[in-house]
Amino acid sequence: MKTTLVRVGAWCWLLAPIQFLVLQIIAAAAWAHPYNWFDNYISDLGNTVCGPIKLTGATSTYICSPLHGVMNTAFILAGVLTILGTVLLWRGRYWTRRVLVAVALCLLVANGLGKVLVGFAPENVNLALHGVGALNIPIGSIAAVLLGLAMLRTDRAAGIFSLVVGVVVGFVAFVLFGGGQYLGLGAGGMERLAEYPAEIWLGVIGVLAIVGRPKPVPAASDLTSATERSGD
Repeated sequence: MKTTLVRVGAWCWLLAPIQFLVLQIIAAAAWAHPYNWFDNYISDLGNTVCGPIKLTGATSTYICSPLHGVMNTAFILAGVLTILGTVLLWRGRYWTRRVLVAVALCLLVANGLGKVLVGFAPENVNLALHGVGALNIPIGSIAAVLLGLAMLRTDRAAGIFSLVVGVVVGFVAFVLFGGGQYLGLGAGGMERLAEYPAEIWLGVIGVLAIVGRPKPVPAASDLTSATERSGD
């Protein structure tokens, strides 16, 4: 039962970023006025009206996303899959139930809720709520850092990967993005540098869980049986 929960939860984590990227590409391709991946925000794809709009840091002022419903669905699905996967992995005891892991997974639930909020409150409908939901970006990076610290003892490579994604890329990029420092990438480019690493991280950890890495720690009863067999 626990193995099934882990496997389903892991697939949720893998599918969340895949569908998010695929539906994003589909929504962007529908723009008659070309969507600029560097100058336009990700949320511009979910904007429900056509016309001039000015958001801080954006250089493109005309937005028209015919498939805004597709993009907002992608936000919501990403959030739901993240939450569902997190709950199932916790219930399946994929990680030892340490405080650090519990805090990290709670943050991932918050990350998922933020994505859902972004999908239900597009930037042109309720910018304040949309902004609250967008906090899922730094929250996801912090969760990656905490889970990375917890994994260092069981899977050093995955732990280091998580720390690099959470600190060096995701969180630093978000701070630069929030401070209006785009390093020549544009507002949309820097937002993606802050957002995408955590999405990639979620999918990678999902794959590791699917293939059973790290290997579960044997139960005490299993260790006892193994000792008895070796002594026979």
